[in-house]
Amino acid sequence: EKELTAYHEAGHAVAATVLDEADPVHKVTILPMGMALGVTQQLPQEDKHSYSQQYLDDSIVVAMGGRIAERLVFGVVSTGANNDLVVSTERARKMVREWGMSDRVGPMAWGSQGQVFLGEDLMGNARDYSDETARIIDQEVEQILRACEKRCEDLLTENRNGLDLVARRLLEHETID
Repeated sequence: EKELTAYHEAGHAVAATVLDEADPVHKVTILPMGMALGVTQQLPQEDKHSYSQQYLDDSIVVAMGGRIAERLVFGVVSTGANNDLVVSTERARKMVREWGMSDRVGPMAWGSQGQVFLGEDLMGNARDYSDETARIIDQEVEQILRACEKRCEDLLTENRNGLDLVARRLLEHETID
């Protein structure tokens, strides 16, 4: 489990390091914190109030780093990526539903305004679109997540030596600044 956690966190760290738009890595640890078995902490270089689509895509790729590293190295996917998937899915959903970052859905904000009542969706938002639009939104969210997952797999495969070095260092020292 410690080795799996080391590779998981190394996956996040390597992805964040090589992607142009990702926030820089500040610290990586495989010491358990709360419910997490390890943590990769990124700190932005400056305060931001709005985010580009490229930044959001790269942040999803970084979040996928742990899961993809586990799969590349051990051939398994563990429950350790749960929060990464929740954060990635929510970010992709907002990109499509609220921020107009899907050519197929267009420049519209869906489900981000109005009162909550019967007929609300699982996120607690009033659904102000048809079942067909809901299907399109789901397809677009899935497309973003799968594209980011593929980018992450390519990135970690290309940088496998770095992934191994970071994981080994974490196993030796447990925390890297």
